[in-house]
Formats: sequence, structure tokens, C-alpha cells
Amino acid sequence: MSTTAEVLRLEAAALAGWPPAETARDDGWLLRASGGHTRRVNSVQALVFATGADVGRAVDRVDAWYRARALPPCFQVTDRPSPAALDEFLAGRGYARISPVAVLTRDTAGMEAPRDTRIELDTRPTPRVMNAVCDPLWPPEQRRARAELFARIRRPLAFATALDGPHPVSGALCVVDREVAGLFTLRTATAARGRGHARAVVQRLGAWARGMGAKLLFQQIEEANAPALGLAQQLGFERRYGYWYRELPG
Repeated sequence: MSTTAEVLRLEAAALAGWPPAETARDDGWLLRASGGHTRRVNSVQALVFATGADVGRAVDRVDAWYRARALPPCFQVTDRPSPAALDEFLAGRGYARISPVAVLTRDTAGMEAPRDTRIELDTRPTPRVMNAVCDPLWPPEQRRARAELFARIRRPLAFATALDGPHPVSGALCVVDREVAGLFTLRTATAARGRGHARAVVQRLGAWARGMGAKLLFQQIEEANAPALGLAQQLGFERRYGYWYRELPG
């Protein structure tokens, strides 16, 4: 279990690596919005709350802020929410608990680039990168929104793409925030799974992050994604804490 300080540090790195288009502050909470994209950039980061502030009024303001943007009011609730009873309060307000996520870390020491897989590094989302990290069934607007998110990143980054001949079959993004590096949007094409491509991508990006001065590498994996959790554990990642979302239904 991580301390509050460790959660704050990892969540700060996650914010740098997966930045929303719009933010606002309300009694210490960070409100994030990016239109129809992922919940992380369309939810409240509830890690700090002003002492003595009224939770009910703050939640009402959050509700209005998201509805003004045609988004469902949503909170990202970690194991260290502020205030401490926030999860229970939101449940009482009718917010549904959805999409639990595990945050796992490992030291970058010992991570080496694989030699038996062809992997290319890029510093921008080229068409090859986008084909590796985006589901081919996504509509154009979702793919465009993901490219716009990548363009907002203001930290050192690298995309790793595993190739089978000329074809991208697996890819991920790594973003370095000083001594912490985050691994995002790891994906392998369905037909190429089970061949070690994702493992090679993680190893390559871990080695890159180490070379950039990062000492810790983290991933955020949905708890329902058993294959991804299994791979992370095989690669030496350990669970540090979890988070989930509380979203107000329609």
C-alpha cells in the first residue's frame, strides 16, 4: 500500500502523461474535461480538499461544471481520497462505482531493450504509431481525440512500436516526469497476441525511461484485464494502490 505522498506523486506523473484539454480547481479538487475521450481526462482528481469546505456544495458545483460540458459528472477515487469519506458520500448521492484500476510500479534498474524483436522508437504519433496504439475499429473522431491528447504532452516521451515485417503489431507510450515514468495505451493487435510483443515493448520503453533518468516505471491497468495484469506481474511490477470511478448515471 502506498502512502498519500506516493499516490500524489504517481498521480502527478499520470496527469503529465495523460493531460486533459481543460482543467479547473474547486476547493482543491482538480476538474478535468476533454470531451468524448477517456474517463481519466473527464473526471475529478480528488486528492486534495480544502479544510472545512462543504463537500455537498462542492459536489453540486462539480455536477454543474460537467453538465455544462455535456459530460456525466465523474470522480476518480483513489485509495487516498480527500476527504476520506468521499466514496461513501458519492455512493449516497447515487454515483455508481465503475472501472476499478490497479496502479503498479517497478524500478527501471535492470530493464534492458530486447534483442529478438524489432522495435522502433518515435517521439511523435506517426501514422505507424497510431496504427499500433489505436483500435482499428475506433471511429475517426476518437482517433483524432487520441492524437490531440498526445499533442498536449509537455514531458519527454517515446512511442515504441513492435513490427512484424512492415506491419505494426504492438505499441505503447512512455512519458517521463523527472524520476517517474508512466506507461500508457499499451496495445497488441488481436492476431499478434501471445507472441511476446507487448513484453518487448514494455522492456524497450523501460530501458528508454531508465536512460532518461527515471527510476520508477508505473502502469495503470483495469482490474478486469487479467492478461495485462499477468504480464505486468511477470515483468516485476507490483500493485501500489488502486482507483475507481464514481459516475452519476444519465
